[in-house]
Amino acid sequence: MKVLEKSYSYVFKKVLKTVNPVKKRIMKAECIVHKFINNQSLIVLKNDGHIEAYKLMKSYISDINAGVVWADQDLKSSNHFYNPYTNKGLYGSSDAKKEGISYYTRALNEYFHGNIKDSMFYLGVACHLIQDLTVPQHANVHLLNNHKSYENWVIRTHRYHDEFKIQEGGIYFNSLKHYIDFNSKEAINIYRKHSHVQNRQVRFHIITSKVLTMAQATTAGLMFKFYKDIQEIKPLIAKEHKKHFENILY
Repeated sequence: MKVLEKSYSYVFKKVLKTVNPVKKRIMKAECIVHKFINNQSLIVLKNDGHIEAYKLMKSYISDINAGVVWADQDLKSSNHFYNPYTNKGLYGSSDAKKEGISYYTRALNEYFHGNIKDSMFYLGVACHLIQDLTVPQHANVHLLNNHKSYENWVIRTHRYHDEFKIQEGGIYFNSLKHYIDFNSKEAINIYRKHSHVQNRQVRFHIITSKVLTMAQATTAGLMFKFYKDIQEIKPLIAKEHKKHFENILY
């Protein structure tokens, strides 16, 4: 990171610290939407026929949701932006792609070491990040441009419209990067397509009907990917345990 960018990052985070007490008060309300997405994703997994993955995620949904909440604490939210065309986040900060890969890798690592609850916690953090990238401002990397007013509108209305929910039809990719690029590119395309709508309430409604359902579909997909990934880890764990047991015996 260049000197100017580091200086900007330092000043920006100082500013964030002054508003952080206010952010903490509203964070619980904002994370209601992330929890809503996770819970809907469980329904999608079940109805798509991924029963074992559904059972596992449902068993640890409180840990996944704890990770979702933690992801927005302190100053971490400044890293929740990523433009797929510039491959950058907010100036002077990390980005959602780097952070998502890091936390997903940590989730797998925790699982490998037998720390299942911690593993699901960090999966929740990764879910939070791909969910954030369905918000056009997070993908366009614009803090302003109705960012807060849009998020507040979603918080108030997300439970009251059936078109904001899906019951099936998860989006299933083989790589985390694919989810990150897909969500961010689609969010930008959806925003551009409907940004001309003059009535703000109508514009927000149209955009939300598309991006919030996309968040549910891709979160279900990421949960299923994680389930598949840990199936590949399980034989490695068994091998490690056997090796450790043999070392004790001999």
